Amino acid sequence: MISPAQTKAILMRKIETMPHSSTIAGPSAAEYVAKNQLQPADEPIHGWYRFILGYPPHLVREYLHRLNADAERDWVFDPFCGTATTPVEARLQGFPTISSDANPVALLATRVKMAWDIDVAAVLRCLDDTLELAIACLRRVGLQPIPDGNHQLDLFTPLLSKGNAIADRHIAEQFHPDEILPSSVATLIPKGFISPKPLLRVLAIRFAIEQAVAEDCIRDFMRLALAHVIVTKAGNIGFGPEIYCLPPREDADVIGAFASTVERMLADIQTIRKNRPLPFPPAYMYQDDARSLSRLDHCPPIGIVITSPPYPNEKDYTRSTRLESVLLGLIQTKQELRALKANLLRSNSRNVFAGDNDDVYIKDIPAIVRIAEEVEERRLALGKTSGFERLYHRVVRLYFGGMYRHLAALFPKLRPGARCAYVVGDQMSFFRVHIPTAHLLADVAHSVGYELEGIELWRTRRATVTRQNLAEHVLILRKPIMNRNATKHSRYYLHLPLAQKLT
Repeated sequence: MISPAQTKAILMRKIETMPHSSTIAGPSAAEYVAKNQLQPADEPIHGWYRFILGYPPHLVREYLHRLNADAERDWVFDPFCGTATTPVEARLQGFPTISSDANPVALLATRVKMAWDIDVAAVLRCLDDTLELAIACLRRVGLQPIPDGNHQLDLFTPLLSKGNAIADRHIAEQFHPDEILPSSVATLIPKGFISPKPLLRVLAIRFAIEQAVAEDCIRDFMRLALAHVIVTKAGNIGFGPEIYCLPPREDADVIGAFASTVERMLADIQTIRKNRPLPFPPAYMYQDDARSLSRLDHCPPIGIVITSPPYPNEKDYTRSTRLESVLLGLIQTKQELRALKANLLRSNSRNVFAGDNDDVYIKDIPAIVRIAEEVEERRLALGKTSGFERLYHRVVRLYFGGMYRHLAALFPKLRPGARCAYVVGDQMSFFRVHIPTAHLLADVAHSVGYELEGIELWRTRRATVTRQNLAEHVLILRKPIMNRNATKHSRYYLHLPLAQKLT
């Protein structure tokens, strides 16, 4: 029987033969974009609301096939579900799904994108009521429903005249933008992310949704449509891949964009119903810290995992969704923002807290310790002294320690033989020290008890600072199938009590 030490040596040789240079040859710019962009055929549902850095649906299809997933046997799980690419695509392929994320806007997107049984006629009725009330609210604050020179609401012309109805005017009198978005809440939005007039239009629609829509699932449906409009039409933001401010726009047809977005979403739902047999596969979703996965206790055993956790870098993931999170009322205080960051994997210095101790789980993994030490040595050599820069080496340790906790919490939830695909990218954000994320996570996963099946190059991406091509890999793991002759001294048994403790 192979000893744990021999198993470790075999793993390390396997990893060492895998490419992880930070200067690997990458595809052309056009090939890079095509590899990760949303294909036209995948626009329905997936295109409702999507993070710019999310992987595409065709990756999910590819790895469902390559992992030999069986819709009659396997529940598909995404513990970092983001905007629901994995659960939506897996369900479209006939799989039952489980999803979780700590970010409330991600959970909103997942709930809505999986609500294929929503009452379309009821949504249309609520849309009429919402538009009428929003129009009345805008007129109350001195804004015409449609900005000058914009006629995208031609189909809704009757609503413009109905917007002065007595009932609407009475409710609109309760529209006070400063109460919906107090100054203390507005300060959570980075400066310049949205201009005054589009902001008023967004707040009018939010108020109308809250007042005119009673059913939670329809309210969420419209809130996600508004989130899409905030990012694509109302806000002054761009992604490249970091979020940044665009030149301010004086005004925007937010009402028209919202109406057309809701209609497009409903059309997609009807297409799904036409092309997919009933009943739809079951779908569960939870707001949860991926390091503990506490909500999975009563879920069926998981057979397939396809996901992409944050990478260790200086990207504050809450900032990328801050505008829509605040304007929709999902985050209303600094305390709520802090609580959100506390439930996220420690991937950047903006969400490191004094009491964090995830690093204890990787203190015996030399490769991670060496890289953390190299980051700190580079800081000292460069004479960098800012508070955030002092945390860089700690982020490395906390990130991989948090991933240890995640993989350990997941392990007992998997059926024997379950297979996992983790999409992760190399990084050079910390003083240009190369972090081969997939290869280090392979070592972490082995410590938990997983078998390493491979590390495959998915694509390369251009680093914004170094201008080098960095690899983005798919790390493939497997939960061993233990037999009666398996020794209790295997790494699986050594780490199982810790995995159970962490859940």
